[in-house]
Formats: sequence, C-alpha cells, structure tokens
Amino acid sequence: MVFISPIQSKNIRFVLIAFFTASLAIVALMSRWQLFDSERFVAIANSRFQDVKIPSVRGSILAADGSTLAYSEPRYDAFVWVPELEHAEKNGTQTRAELVEKVSKVIEVEPATILEKFNTKALWIKIANKVTNEQKNAILALKTDTNASLKGVQFEYLNKRTYPEGGLASQVLGYVGQYDNEGKGVWGLEQYWDGSLRPIEGIESDELDPFGNPIALAGSDVVESKPGSTIYTTIDKTLQGILEEKLKQGYEEYQAVSMTGIILNPKTGAIMAMANFPNFDPNEYYKVTDGNDFGNKAISTPYEIGSVAKIFTLSAAIDSGKITPDTVILPTGHNGCEIISPDSQPGDRCFVPAEQRKDNRIIDCICTYNRKPVTRTLTALDAIKGSDNIAFRHIALTMSYPEYYDYLVKFGIGKATQVDLAGESYANFKDLSKWNYADQAVYSYGHGYSMTPLQTAMAVAAIANDGKRMQPYIVSKVIDADDKVTEFQPKVVEQVVTPETAKTVGLMLHEVYLGQLIEKQFKPLSRYNIGLKSGTALIPYTDRAGYSSEINATFVGYDASSDGKFLMLIKIEKPGIGDLSYYNARILWLETFDAIKEYLNLRQY
Repeated sequence: MVFISPIQSKNIRFVLIAFFTASLAIVALMSRWQLFDSERFVAIANSRFQDVKIPSVRGSILAADGSTLAYSEPRYDAFVWVPELEHAEKNGTQTRAELVEKVSKVIEVEPATILEKFNTKALWIKIANKVTNEQKNAILALKTDTNASLKGVQFEYLNKRTYPEGGLASQVLGYVGQYDNEGKGVWGLEQYWDGSLRPIEGIESDELDPFGNPIALAGSDVVESKPGSTIYTTIDKTLQGILEEKLKQGYEEYQAVSMTGIILNPKTGAIMAMANFPNFDPNEYYKVTDGNDFGNKAISTPYEIGSVAKIFTLSAAIDSGKITPDTVILPTGHNGCEIISPDSQPGDRCFVPAEQRKDNRIIDCICTYNRKPVTRTLTALDAIKGSDNIAFRHIALTMSYPEYYDYLVKFGIGKATQVDLAGESYANFKDLSKWNYADQAVYSYGHGYSMTPLQTAMAVAAIANDGKRMQPYIVSKVIDADDKVTEFQPKVVEQVVTPETAKTVGLMLHEVYLGQLIEKQFKPLSRYNIGLKSGTALIPYTDRAGYSSEINATFVGYDASSDGKFLMLIKIEKPGIGDLSYYNARILWLETFDAIKEYLNLRQY
C-alpha cells in the first residue's frame, strides 16, 4: 500500500486542477480556432505549398505583311501577403503605412485607396490590377526607411491582350475576355484559333515559410511554359483600312442599319479584307452596348441576295448548253409582270409580293423592278444587262428541276464555306423533292433562298476563277512555340462550270459593268476589265408571310482579266435614304474600286 501524506494529496489535487484548467483552456482555444479562425489557419497551412505560374504569353495575330494585329504582354495583379507584413510590423522593421506610401507612388494610386483594401480578414489583399513589368520591378526594388527590402508584396501573372490598330478588322479578330471568359478568345480568329493561340502555362511548385518566402533547401518542381502559336493572316492592312473607311462613309451617308464588305483573291480564296460597320475596339470590348456589333455579318447573316443570283442561273443555262449570250429568251418582250400559277385564269391580277390568295387559289407572279412593259426582243445578254426578272424565269425554265438544282448546289447554296473563323452560319436550301412550280421561278432571280455575303462572294468568285469554287481562308500560316510551321494552301472545292462558260459569263458581266459607269467621275474606270452585278432584294417579314418594303442591296464585282487579282462584295442593310439601295450600293462599290485599283496594280486596256 502506498501512503500519501496530506501535503502530497494537496499537491496532487493542485496539479490535477491545473491540468484540468489548462485542458479546458486548450479546448476553448481550439474551439475558437475551429469556429472563428479556421479559414485563416487552413490558408496558412495550405500556403506552405504553393504552385507559382511561370509567365507565358498568348500568341500574336499578324497581317499579311507581318505587322501585328493582336499581341499579348505581361501584366500583374499586385497583392499583399498579410502574415509577412504583420511579422515585419511586429519586429519593427516595416510599417503598413510605409508599404502603402511607397507602393502608391509606383502604381500612381492614392494611399487612402490602398489602405481601404485592408479592412478585411483576408490573408491576401489585392492592391493593384494589371501593373506593368516595369512597375512590378520598381516595387520589388523598393526599400524601407532602414534600407531593407520592402516585405509583403507579391504578384500574380496575367496576359494583357492589345490590338495596336484599334478597331481595324475587329469582327475578324474578335477579342480576348480579360475580365470574363477566363481569358478565352471570343468571336473571330481569337475564338476559332483559341487552342493554338493559348499559351501552355508553366508551374513551379515551392514549399514556403509562414511568410510566403520559398524554402531554398526544399527545392522545387518545375513544368516549363510555352507561348501560344503565332498566327499569320491573309489580311492586307491597306485594303482593310480603305474598305472600312468606305463602309463607314456609306453607313453615315445612307443611314443604313449596317454595312458589310469583302475583298478576296478569287484564284486562291484568300480573304484580303473583311469588314463591317458598325464595328468596335477590341481593346475596350466591354464598352460595347449593342451585342450585334461583335458579330461578323459577312459570315453570320444569311439573306436573300436578289439579282446577284442571276449569275448562277445564267452560268447554269450556258454551261448545260441550253443557251448562248445571243439566244432569244423573249421574242416580243413582256408586260412588266407575269403570272406563273398553273391555275391562273384570264383577268387575274398579278400581285407583289409573289404569293397571294384569291378564292382559295394561289396566284403567283413575278415583275420587273419597275413593272414596265418591254416591247422588244430580249436575248440572254439583254436579260443580264437589264437584270430582267421575267426573262430570267424563262432562262431557268430551259433546265429541268434536277439540272438547275445541281448547279445551285455546286455554287455553294445551302453549304457552309468552312472558313477558318468563328460564327459562320448558313441557310438550308429546300430539298429538290419539295420544289414546286414557283421555286424555280423565284430562285432564278435570287429570292426564296438565302446566302451569307461570304457564300455569295465565293460563288461569284468561281466565275472569276475559270469555274472553280475555292474554299475561303484567312490564316495562311501557324508557327508554334517549337518553331513548327503549318502552312495552308488554296483548296478547290468544286469545278462548278467549265472555264469556257466562266469566260463567256465574264464577258457578259463586263457589259453590265460598262453600263454602270453613268456618272462623269466613273468614266475613266471603263479602261479596266471588270465583271459586275447588283442585287436588290426586299426583306421578308419575320412574323408572317410576304415581304416588307425594306431592302438589302449587294454589289459584287471582280477582275475579269486573266490576272484575277480581286473580287469585292459590298452589302448595304436597310438604307434609310437614297433613291434606291441599288443606286447607293453601286456608287459605294465604284468609289471603293477607284480607291484600291492603283494599290492592286490592275492592268488597263
């Protein structure tokens, strides 16, 4: 038996009470940590191991001449690591006010603005957004009043995307979401080529001390970074600038809803310029108030192209051997309108738009734009020169449904162009099995189906390229971080018509061109071998059948010489003023051609 004296017993009780009290205190402290400071201490524990991003930059986008259209440069968000700052304050080596005062001078922000950010329990406090590399280095070089290194400021690497030409080719380029979308490309080239342009971020894994400093002896694991690929485009900055200037001019002069323009090489499919107005500045994309300004209507907005489609009808009929330029289409002309319904009766009135009901019968008719009778013989050449809807209905009738349908499909109607840009759309083309008597008639002059401006341009470009339809492209070369070069070559999609047909149609379209040079200032342009066609189309209602009084106007012209240096399309959406949208589009096309002809070094004859 062990004997315990009263004094020992008292001491033991004291020790037990002290132990119990200490235990309660520890439990209470742990509970406090658990309830109130858990996030702080978890963050400190987690911060002992930190993955640090190794800077890398998004790839650049270049114009055809190698000049820069988009590039990225390092930017940094500046943070204060609070535990390190508190340690310095406790040791008396640095104060919070001292840090704020010195840093504020570098980033040019009022000290009070930075001090307000400390009203939080967070361990990391962001004190500046997107500081430059020079500002970062200047902050790292700061000294305290005791000439010690300033403690507590750390940086997170960012990519700042810059577009040095401002709004030039904005809808072609797109933008990079620097405040949203996690730095992804949005619209245009930035989105389509995002996977190539995005850098591979490197990571350095370090063990840190409680104040955020790497422990040298612990070592680090490093995964090397790689910059994004460099994208070379076919965009000619000079042509792009001229086209945009002219579209803006037309937009303001004609009070249009929008303007669209394309300049391309019909021999290769390379897009030399593509523009819309209104456009936007991708450096400040967040200031755009109308989301429609982001979209590239050249590839995203199908519409009924009107009489430009007569090129396809004419080419099909000539290529199939049904007609020649001298073929008489209407021996005695027409009355300005023509009923095409199989159940029409004498005395039925012809209506526009094309479809109207009378006594439960459908009465379809087509008219010329002015509905005036033509009392002379009309040949195929006369039909295209006068853009006569009725004559073109009869040209289409020389072909069977399947024959005509096949040609339209070969011209690319109802098919995407597969251009290397984000946002391409296209309209479906009615299946041949669903055609009726009216379809062939209205298709002959460009109503009843829709195409995007780029689809239209590429279809007409087939005539400029000996009958071969090319796939359009806007990226010529990609060079990755390992200097691997991927070049893109012109691609023939389809031989639409024979070279002979293309040449014949080109000669006919040159006659159309000469007839457009009405004004004195355009007479000198007759020395150039240009093929040209207009298209004016009423815009269908969106909520009911029929057509509104609003108009889309398109002009397409190309170098019809053997050089085949360019094709240009200009579209005006809903002009608010002017005699006819046709007239406005014609003037704008000719003015733009006049501005680019010398730059393109076109031959005269």
